Amino acid sequence: MDIYTVVGENCVKGLEAGAYHYDPKSHAVSLVSKGDLRNKVAGAALSQTWMATAPLNILITAEYYRITGKYGNRGVRYAIIEAGHIGQNILLQSETMGLGAGVVGAFNDEKVKQVVNIPPNYEPLLILPVGYKIEGL
Repeated sequence: MDIYTVVGENCVKGLEAGAYHYDPKSHAVSLVSKGDLRNKVAGAALSQTWMATAPLNILITAEYYRITGKYGNRGVRYAIIEAGHIGQNILLQSETMGLGAGVVGAFNDEKVKQVVNIPPNYEPLLILPVGYKIEGL
């Protein structure tokens, strides 16, 4: 499992707008694409423009080869299950922090990979827009 984030302009203190890859070994992110890509991600998500208003979009991806090498074809199922667990933890943590979050599964995989600069052998499974809650919604 690999996590990518798309950060908007002036949305996260200490990070410039762009797409980042999370490295769990160093517990750090590295920039993979510069610029505010939220509108392009929303476009790749079947034009769900509401996503572009979230300061942060978290993308959960899987590289099936790593999983199927150990578990065979069943590894694909394990990756999908794990994506759900990761997404649930992001939703729970967002709520704990007083933030709102949503889950997006409707998107064009290839367009998302192109926009975010995700390697071709990684499959995007979920996108979670995260931001401040809007009162009354």
